[in-house]
Amino acid sequence: MTCKRKIIILATALIGGVIAYDCVYTINETEQGVLTHFGKISPPAKQPGFHLKWPRPISKIYKIDRRINTMTGYPQELITEDQKSILVDGYLLWRVVDPILFVEAIRTGENAIDRLLDLYHSSAGVIISNKSRDAFISLGLEHEDLDVPSHELLDRIAPIALANYGIEVLKAGIVEYTLPMENRPSVIQRMIAERARIAARYRSEGEEVAMRIEALALNEHEKIIAQAHAEATTILGQAEAESMALLAKAYQEDPEFYMFIRALDSYDLIIDKNTTLMLPADNELFKYLDSKEIPE
Repeated sequence: MTCKRKIIILATALIGGVIAYDCVYTINETEQGVLTHFGKISPPAKQPGFHLKWPRPISKIYKIDRRINTMTGYPQELITEDQKSILVDGYLLWRVVDPILFVEAIRTGENAIDRLLDLYHSSAGVIISNKSRDAFISLGLEHEDLDVPSHELLDRIAPIALANYGIEVLKAGIVEYTLPMENRPSVIQRMIAERARIAARYRSEGEEVAMRIEALALNEHEKIIAQAHAEATTILGQAEAESMALLAKAYQEDPEFYMFIRALDSYDLIIDKNTTLMLPADNELFKYLDSKEIPE
């Protein structure tokens, strides 16, 4: 066998091996396959496993990932209703549910990202163009609710993606609104002024509440003092009445002893070591100074 014949045999074997290799393909568990013959799709979609096909360029297999994919990190500058610019960054969660339509419309995952990105930006542009910038970038202290525009995005994107590309959009959302660099200084100054206004309002409301509380406390204080004074007067009156009753009872039981005690009280009030009295000897004041008059 000549050398030239050997080369021809080896070349033929190599070409046959390449063709044979190209006639078989494997679909993984996370994929579905779409087979085309001369560029025309041959349904149905191929399920995971080992399959045969004609070699290229007659047949070609497109392997489609069935898992959930994420599209994120594509901020875009959009114009609001009041002609102000904001940067919008969002995300999509999507997966292919109709591989035949997917391959027919866009073929590859890279093309899918481009189409979904166009859908996202156009839908976000419509939503944002119908609202003023203050609806997204608040100058006050209110929390920005991103759920409403996120639902609006999903409602706009999902039907189009499913009908045109065989893609199910599971979730659409907005990560954040930010300002272009050239617009930030003026907006920051407005935010500072707005927060100062809000702080002044809070201080005014706090002072008003404090004055109301102070007035209520003062009124309660006066009420408590009045009640305490009334109770004290009542108690004092009762004590004096009891005292008078006791004195009257004591007087009734022993009038002479009662008069004696009252006289001693008088002595204690009008006489001390520095007092000099010059009175007649028969004065009533000296009555009990004579031991004979002291009641037994």
